[in-house]
Amino acid sequence: MYRLTNIEKRRLIESIQAAYAIPFIHDITDFIWEAMFSYVRDIPIVDPLQNTRKKLLYDVVDQSSGIGWSAKAIQKSLNLPTAFEIVIQRADIFKKSADLGFEPLTIDSSPQILGKALLKHWYKKVQGDADEQGVTQKRICILLKSLDRTKYSYFEENITEYSAEDLQWQWTDNTRTGLQGVRKKDDFVVFRWYPNPKQLFERFHLSGDAFTFSLEPRRLPPDELVHLLLARLNRR
Repeated sequence: MYRLTNIEKRRLIESIQAAYAIPFIHDITDFIWEAMFSYVRDIPIVDPLQNTRKKLLYDVVDQSSGIGWSAKAIQKSLNLPTAFEIVIQRADIFKKSADLGFEPLTIDSSPQILGKALLKHWYKKVQGDADEQGVTQKRICILLKSLDRTKYSYFEENITEYSAEDLQWQWTDNTRTGLQGVRKKDDFVVFRWYPNPKQLFERFHLSGDAFTFSLEPRRLPPDELVHLLLARLNRR
């Protein structure tokens, strides 16, 4: 797991405080988190007003180092250590079975074959987008937020590319509504896949010594914020 420097920690806390000061922002999600993370890492922010956003995996890319991050922000009860999961891909492996080299694939296919197809589908995205975006170091960064938005934890690590031999795949029960990919070395459930709605989740472990902090979100009055920003813009 990667750790922020003291300067980056300060910038993260301050950027969250600044974001919540804006009464027009409901939460830290999607582009807001991507832009904040770029600020934390001192990487130029890719402004969607000036650039067309593409559905590529790496939301933030440091062109100088080749590091690319898939940036996520989620709600989670933060009693560390803890496990959490996020949606990483819509994986319709039945529809794409021929392209994946596993035709035919059905709900009756063996769990191991389905798991191999899921890994191939996911890592095709991981590597394909890395090649397109010039990423040589593939990472994920996640901001975890308590439900009341007063407590936060930061998570960053390399995107793990498992081999088929690393995982054991099994249905959660006889209904076959969920498929689990279990890491053999420690029996940790790494992946969950649901045939309907065809979503693939990855599961992570957040250690007790992860960077965690508390703050109290405070809003500026809308009129005060608008006048402050317009006055600053008019001075440019």
